[in-house]
Amino acid sequence: MHFKVPALALGLLTPFCLSSAQAFDLYTDADTSLSFDGRVQFRYNTYQDDSHRWDGDSRWALVATQAINDELDFLAKGEWSVYATEDDYDDDQHVTQRLLYAGLDHDRYGELTVGKLWGVVYDVGWWTDMGRKFGSRAFGVYNFDDWGQVSGAGRADNAVAWRQSFGDWKLGLQYQGRRGDKELAFGVEADLTEGIGASLRRPVGENLEAGVAYIQNTYEDVTPGSGVSDGDKGRLWLAGIKYATDHIHAAMHVGYSQDWEIAPNGQFYDALGIQAYSYYHFANGLRPNVNFNWLDDTGEDSEGYRRLTYSFGLEYHFIRDRFLVWSDYQINHGSNGWDSQERHYGDADSEWALGIRYDF
Repeated sequence: MHFKVPALALGLLTPFCLSSAQAFDLYTDADTSLSFDGRVQFRYNTYQDDSHRWDGDSRWALVATQAINDELDFLAKGEWSVYATEDDYDDDQHVTQRLLYAGLDHDRYGELTVGKLWGVVYDVGWWTDMGRKFGSRAFGVYNFDDWGQVSGAGRADNAVAWRQSFGDWKLGLQYQGRRGDKELAFGVEADLTEGIGASLRRPVGENLEAGVAYIQNTYEDVTPGSGVSDGDKGRLWLAGIKYATDHIHAAMHVGYSQDWEIAPNGQFYDALGIQAYSYYHFANGLRPNVNFNWLDDTGEDSEGYRRLTYSFGLEYHFIRDRFLVWSDYQINHGSNGWDSQERHYGDADSEWALGIRYDF
């Protein structure tokens, strides 16, 4: 037997995975590894003419691998968010589950995982989901009120995912069964069935990677008057490109969806979105970044919803990607604040946030 660490399989290929050098090894031998990792983050931000202290981005995780033979490993991960100091949230849970999955990783046949896990769409989607606070609602991954969990595009609930490499090509396939009585938005509930997702990525040049993804669900027992009927499908098509070096990260997504988003007026709508993010990391630890989000209704179902934001950030890394302070400022130009009495949208206020973060 031997012990091999799957190629970031335990974090399912997201930028939020921590390398083994940033984790506490609780137990390690030739075939077995158990480690503890996570991060602590505190931030202060304005929101709707108010301000809040918030540590909801803090989290901790247990990661385990066990070699079964020379080609096959068992893997498992559980991750929880920790809410300890935020104000005005006393009625909410202070510990919530983010991930909980187990699976097998085979040298030839790929990785198969089951549970609550990052969906295969996010293998492409994370490229622009790099903002510390703002700017990740235009590419379709974080739909509904639970940020893409029940839909399977984000941290997918009760999902089965298979990932495999074929030379330069990286393929991901995903399935979810029935998810019953889910609240998708305020006043909108449904059962979701036949959840199918896929992603495909490959290098297309030096430091350049392109990817596409698709995911769909079928709606059943939908709240009447929400714009879809039983048997209708919600779909998302996503295409992205990423350029990355030791100092530069620049990426863009274009997403088109049908009955995938729900507007504040309680209606499903078809949408077209563009999301872009870039940073430059200087040798002295400074990292300025720019984040752009645009999401628009391609029809009239939302009655005028439009998201348009520009975010500008500056970070200082005492230890790169491990210990840093950051600041973000978001300018809102869209019409996404719904007035239910006047039945029209208004401009949202600009926002800013400050934070400090340590990954371990």
